[in-house]
Amino acid sequence: MAAAGLTLARHSAGEALGEPSAGSGALPAALVGSPAAGPSTPPTATTAAPTHSVGAAVVRAKPGVPVSVTIAAPSTNHPQGVHARVISHGLNADGSLYIPADPRTVSWSSDDAAPGSSRGTVILTSHINYVIDGQTVAGAFADLAEYARHAIGKQITLRLADGRVLRYRIVAGRQYTKDQLSSDPHLRTVLYNQSRVYGPAQRLGSRLLLVSCGGPFDPDTGEYADNVFLYALPSN
Repeated sequence: MAAAGLTLARHSAGEALGEPSAGSGALPAALVGSPAAGPSTPPTATTAAPTHSVGAAVVRAKPGVPVSVTIAAPSTNHPQGVHARVISHGLNADGSLYIPADPRTVSWSSDDAAPGSSRGTVILTSHINYVIDGQTVAGAFADLAEYARHAIGKQITLRLADGRVLRYRIVAGRQYTKDQLSSDPHLRTVLYNQSRVYGPAQRLGSRLLLVSCGGPFDPDTGEYADNVFLYALPSN
């Protein structure tokens, strides 16, 4: 597994053909964010050291621990949608993002921003698929590339351990090769940044990121070539 959460998991599934891919251009301004006022969150292996702070209006919210995630189906060709349990886990010892053993489960990166935080990136990770007892099992994020292409504007619902329900609206999807991500520290900073505030000026706060593998599958290495990133902003 590569550092900085780039190679998210080593899969053992059959070759993926004709899989949709998302764009790889610049993120919308609301997702690039603005430097946050006040002390910055200490950087982790998935982030870069923050830039200087400037004045910015930040919405103060009570952070919480996610326990489930739900997304409506991205299209009629993929009618299942996402309905998954969320566990909490810190980064791996090498600084990469933890991927749960159960492909149907999602992991929240508890070393990074929590849902409801006033800044940073709330990161959820899971498998695209996995082989269990010789059978390919669809992962919780099996359709993430489909969402990244065709589900802009759809709602993501997070249920928290304290009973609250937070809703997000999908804003953008991006897909990059793992080679791109490994060789471009600035790109990784933009994708995982924990030091900025996001959204419209009247309600700046944290953003939500769902990330998994995607792109062509290499049966020799047992890995997918790309990572898919799905971004959302609070809608309630």
